[in-house]
Amino acid sequence: MTGLRLHRRVVHTVFNLLGDKEDNITYSLGWALAQSDNLVQALLAEFFKVDPGMTAAIGLQDSVRGAGRTDIEVKTDQVHLIIEAKRGWELEDPTKLKKYTKRFKTDEALTPALAVVAECSLEWARPRLPKDIGGVPVEYMSWRKVVRLVEETAAQSGSHAEKRLLRELHRYLKGVMTVQNVQSNLVYVVPLANWPPLVTDGPTFADIVVKHNRYFHPVGGGSSGWPTTPPNYLGFRFDGQLQQIRHVDRYEVHEHPWDVLIPGIGAEQGWEPSPHFFYKLGKPIIPDHDVKTGGLYGPGRHWAAIDLLLTSKTVRAARDRTQKRLEAVGEE
Repeated sequence: MTGLRLHRRVVHTVFNLLGDKEDNITYSLGWALAQSDNLVQALLAEFFKVDPGMTAAIGLQDSVRGAGRTDIEVKTDQVHLIIEAKRGWELEDPTKLKKYTKRFKTDEALTPALAVVAECSLEWARPRLPKDIGGVPVEYMSWRKVVRLVEETAAQSGSHAEKRLLRELHRYLKGVMTVQNVQSNLVYVVPLANWPPLVTDGPTFADIVVKHNRYFHPVGGGSSGWPTTPPNYLGFRFDGQLQQIRHVDRYEVHEHPWDVLIPGIGAEQGWEPSPHFFYKLGKPIIPDHDVKTGGLYGPGRHWAAIDLLLTSKTVRAARDRTQKRLEAVGEE
């Protein structure tokens, strides 16, 4: 078969034509549910102890005044499930989930449930979500588990058309739902300060990277500006220029930097525990010429393609050229 490319990217499945943003992934799952009742039944069985019954309706991003806009809704003659689909480790605000409960009042005979789907593990998500809202159970499922359900359903399907559809969805989700985007050549460039972050006599931020090959930052979400998905590369600037680029070899998620960053580093008084990505960094990639910041000062963080960072005179120029490149292929 002749390969297909879209904006120079290989299209492996029909779902790749949509893209890999959060809405695109939601639409892909919704379409597959509408085409495969076996997948619907497998999904509902994860959230309901009762017989889920016969599928009656599946909706995508339906807006109701005062009751929010849901990602996916599944109704049968027995149950009503609302799914909030997220990309990355960010979980949905319970305030938004509470709005959805108003929808269940129109079908009070159906057994209700709210489900959040994201990339973090069940062990991480469960303590951070309410068990119920107004008596409606709040469940959690990782995208990794969704991928397994799709794979298992495809293997058990007797229909060639259904099997092919689910195998395409499986391949698509495995490609876009990796927690770290290992195919990206974008570098997340961050400033490093020359003072210790945790204890007065401890290593500085720069030391943590340069001497210990580690870095950490909050898991993004809301208006923080930090990424919700671990980048493939990190760039570090201090003393007025880009000093080095590091590949992210491994990452973990923890709430306390002193637990995993550097043994014996201690804890700064007043640190508020919150989810952080902790990175193990690869060998440094050093530019062969000075790459000044180009007027980017303070705590600003920027995305730039690795080839442009290594060939531009400033971080600002690399950032701007990267943005133009992404706009040219229809990405933000």
